[in-house]
Formats: sequence, structure tokens, C-alpha cells
Amino acid sequence: MPLIPLLVVISLAQAQAQTPAPQPATPAGCVKAARDFALTQQRAAKQITSELIRKIEADKVAMAQKCAAQFDAATTPDADIADLIALYGEAGQAALAKSTLDRALGSRTLPPLVRANVLAQAVLSGLREPKSDERNARLERYVEDLDRIPGDLLDLKLSTHARMNGYYRADDIDDGIVRHSTWLIAQAKTFTPAQRTRFGSTIVSAHINMAEALAGRGQNESAKGLLAAAKTGWGDVRRAHEMLDPVIARYALVGTVGAPITAPRWLNAPANTTMPMTGAVTLLEFTAHWCGPCKESYPGVKRLLATYGPQGFRVVLATELYGYFGAERPLTAEAEFEKDREYWAHEGLNVPIAVGDARPLPVRGADGSYTSTRNPNDAAYEVGGFPQIHLIDRHGRIRLIMVGYDDANEASMAALIEKLLKEK
Repeated sequence: MPLIPLLVVISLAQAQAQTPAPQPATPAGCVKAARDFALTQQRAAKQITSELIRKIEADKVAMAQKCAAQFDAATTPDADIADLIALYGEAGQAALAKSTLDRALGSRTLPPLVRANVLAQAVLSGLREPKSDERNARLERYVEDLDRIPGDLLDLKLSTHARMNGYYRADDIDDGIVRHSTWLIAQAKTFTPAQRTRFGSTIVSAHINMAEALAGRGQNESAKGLLAAAKTGWGDVRRAHEMLDPVIARYALVGTVGAPITAPRWLNAPANTTMPMTGAVTLLEFTAHWCGPCKESYPGVKRLLATYGPQGFRVVLATELYGYFGAERPLTAEAEFEKDREYWAHEGLNVPIAVGDARPLPVRGADGSYTSTRNPNDAAYEVGGFPQIHLIDRHGRIRLIMVGYDDANEASMAALIEKLLKEK
């Protein structure tokens, strides 16, 4: 075999290195390539920063736009329409995504499977839009249309209901949580072993989401029963106990005396205060300066305080230091504490606010697992998300635990506060 000169080998290697990967020839291939690119870039990064995330996203969008340019929605085969809508979404081309979606939804000739995929993609695309009651109602109609399509579509329907359930949980909309969790739990009774493995964690999450919604409505025993059923029926699912046990422990606190709130620094109270939960009807909220849903809870909390404060009702907040505030990082404890002071004063919450120390970084053990240190207040109240709100009677007994905040709950909280104020 003749020897190839070294310069030729180098030239060939350079040419191969400079040859770009072939562009995918289908919308589905373009979507996968764009998502794989973003994931690969993140995994290769030595340090993830907000600037890097923005750059990766911009590069991914540019890549998706270039790939999308080869397709024409008017001539794309029906089977590829849902993927083309997804591609326009990845490319940030909302107008093209909407026009293609509207045309597909208006078609009377799409095969059932294609229409099902379009409806599922319509839900996914819709969740990228700004949230509104109109948008949510429209997405619910898409889900209803999808549910009516016959055939072996359970996996697609499950994924779609799970996405809606996840959205409602993130936005603390109890009616939506209950609706989609109920559907998921009912459908799980028909699961094959393969579906049980694939969707088991989704069903465990549905039990947890619905339990949190019920508990926030004062139906604590129903919530505990639902969690017990999940433990019995889905305990074999990977990480099921890890997911369920803290939630079960949280709602077991209802009826018990709440621990005093302690912190080295307080707003609107002396440093190193230890505040018992006895002596007044108390709304105790675990919160954070970066928490959007917490901010949404404050107007309702202030209305409750204005109405019932003169009758012996109080509000106490508990938070901790995080080492940053907004885009300002790193911050010293003193600097962040002052930012906290400004933030809650601006929100009009002149109430006692416990500010715990920043948590140390997780420690990795010899087995590769990590051990985290919990804020003692969070640990005492089994805090699983922000905001987490507790209504506590004069004797310090926890009477209600609400994870998240839904404006629809304000009336029911007011009714319970009135009841607790009348109790001896």
C-alpha cells in the first residue's frame, strides 16, 4: 500500500474538520439537532452562567431558523406538520408557528394520528405564550379535542395532560391541578408494565400535585389519603419514596403545634428573635426575594392583614440569604440583608421577617451522593416549595398548609381566619 504524504493527511483532516455536519432533511430532525446542540453545549461548559445560557439559546435559535428555511408549510406533508410547528417554535418564529398551526387545526382532511400530534403540539406551543385566562381556556379545548380522538394514543394524551398539570402546579391554579391530576390518576389504572415504568413518576407527581391543591383548600385528610394511596400503589416507582415522604411528613404537621421561628437577623423585629407561634392567629409564609409566585401572594396577604389585624391576626414571613439579589452577585450577608429590607418595604409588608443564614454548599459523600443542610425553619415545617403558607391558631396549632398561592384561595383563607379568631 503506497504511503500517503503527511501534508496530504493533514490537509484531509483539516478539510474534514471544517466540513459542517449535513443539515437534517426533516422538521423532526431539525428540532432534534437544535435541542441536542443546546444540551451538548451546556454539558461541555465548565461553568453555567446566565450569559452563556443566552448565547447557547441564541445559537440554537439561529441553527433552527437556518434549518427551517428549507421548508414550506404549504407543501410540507401532513405527517410532518406537527414537527414543523415545533421547529418554528424552536426558531422563535411565532408568527409562522401560529399560521401553520391555525391552518392545520382548520383542516378537515388530516388523519386522526396527525391531528392528535398537531393538538399536542398546539398545547406545547401555547404554553410558550404569555399566560392568560383566554390562553388557558384555548389549551383546555385542544386537550378535550385530543381526548376525543380514538385509537392507541394514550402515551400522547398522558404527556399532554402532564404538561398542563405541570403548568398549573407552577402557576398554583388549583382547579387545573385537580382536573389534570384526576385524569392522569384515572388513566394510570389501565397502564401496561411498560407505561408504568415510563410514566410512573408522572403519576406520583399527579398524586402530590393534587394532594397539595386539596390541602390548600382545607381538605387535609383527603390529601393524606391520596398520598397514602400513592405510597401503596406506586411505591415501586423509582424515587417514589423520595418524592412522597417529605410531602406526607408536611401534611402530618396539620393539627400539631408549630415550631418557633428563629433567625440570626430579622426585619421589623430584633436580631436573634425566637418567635413562638402561640398567642395570635398567624399566617406564616415561607418566601424568597427571587420567588415570583410569592410576590403574587403579597396583595392578598396584605388584604387579610388589613381586615383581620385589628382582631388579633398577624403575618410572619421566613426567608434566608442566597448570596445574590436579582443580577447583583455575589453579595455579602450585610448587603443582601439591606436589599431584603428595601424589597419587602417596597412590597408594603411591615411585618416580622426572619432572615436565616445562607446554606452551605452540598457535600459529596464517598458513595457519590450529596448531603444538603436545611434551613432549620424550613426543616421544622417541611417546606417543599415557595410560597408555603401556614394558618396557625392562637394555641400554635397548624390548621392549614398551602403550597403555592392561588387568588381563588383568599376567600377560603379569610373564612378560616374568621373561624380561628372566634375560637377560645
